Amino acid sequence: MADDIADAVLESLRTRITAVFPAQIRQCVEALDEEQIWWRPNEGENSIGNLVLHVTGSLNHYLNRQIGGIPYERDRAAEFAERRHIPKTELLQIFDDMVAKAETTFDGITPQRLGEPSPEPKMYQLLVQDLIGVATHIANHAGQIVWITKMIREGALDEVWMHTHKRLGGWVGR
Repeated sequence: MADDIADAVLESLRTRITAVFPAQIRQCVEALDEEQIWWRPNEGENSIGNLVLHVTGSLNHYLNRQIGGIPYERDRAAEFAERRHIPKTELLQIFDDMVAKAETTFDGITPQRLGEPSPEPKMYQLLVQDLIGVATHIANHAGQIVWITKMIREGALDEVWMHTHKRLGGWVGR
């Protein structure tokens, strides 16, 4: 029974981190033009572009580097400071590269590894806690990106949360 639970936890985290939430973010970015992607309500707030860079940097650091062993040097401040309008295709390339590396990282995580010590002992005790932290972090920012997209382009997204979960395996009752 414990093995079944560990398998389900790992598969659920992998599906959401590498498929469901990235699909939601991608759908939002694709629905907007470059100006909308980089729009911000005021100078102190983040644009969708900044949030995509931040999610990319965070997952490359905490998931792909710390857990997957994939080299990465993070500049967190630059994720939020970016003011160029990076073209949509380039932004999605950067994001999709991170997601591909996340798939590679998850290929190396077995249910048995979930109980291993966290590579970030100041934050968590176990690897499973790191993965839950990564999942909640990307979920939080995906929600922000969806909300901003809906605010900018009324009707641009039709039940994006439900559709991506059903289509990509986030729900059992597909």
